Order: sequence, then C-alpha cells, then structure tokens
Amino acid sequence: PVSDITAGERERIARILTDWRFSVRGTKSWPSAQVTAGGINTREIDDNTMESFLVKGLYFAGEIMDVDGLCGGFNLQWAWSSGFIAGRSAAV
Repeated sequence: PVSDITAGERERIARILTDWRFSVRGTKSWPSAQVTAGGINTREIDDNTMESFLVKGLYFAGEIMDVDGLCGGFNLQWAWSSGFIAGRSAAV
C-alpha cells in the first residue's frame, strides 16, 4: 500500500518524476506532424488566469482554446504555459 512507502522511497519517486531524462532518437515526417485548430474563443478567457469569463471557476489550457502555432514546439509550450497559469490560478 502507498501508506507503507518510506520517506526515502517517496524522495526517489519524486526525483524520478521531476528529473526524467531521455534521448530523442528521431522524428516522423512533416505529414505526420499535428496540431488541432479551433476551440474556445480566447475573447471568452481571462489571459491573466485562463479563467472563463462566462463560467466562474472554469479554467482552460492548451489546445482546448482556439490557439495554434507552427510546428516546432510552439503548441507544446503553449500547453505547458497556459496549464501552469490555469493551475496556479485555480489553486488560489
């Protein structure tokens, strides 16, 4: 059971989850690259908190919003950044 995990084991698990290293060995071709388009209108979202103007307490992040960029990490960065803002705002 989780309650039996020692402090040392918890630290090891946390280290694995927060310091995960891996090597990229390749990518697929341009025809395999993807991003979704469309989604929640950004005019309906507070860009400082990612909270809906229409439904208090509802936060959005990533591709659920009508935001898409060129391939090359822009969409991933948007997902991470908007998720960070939404999560931080929802936790307050």
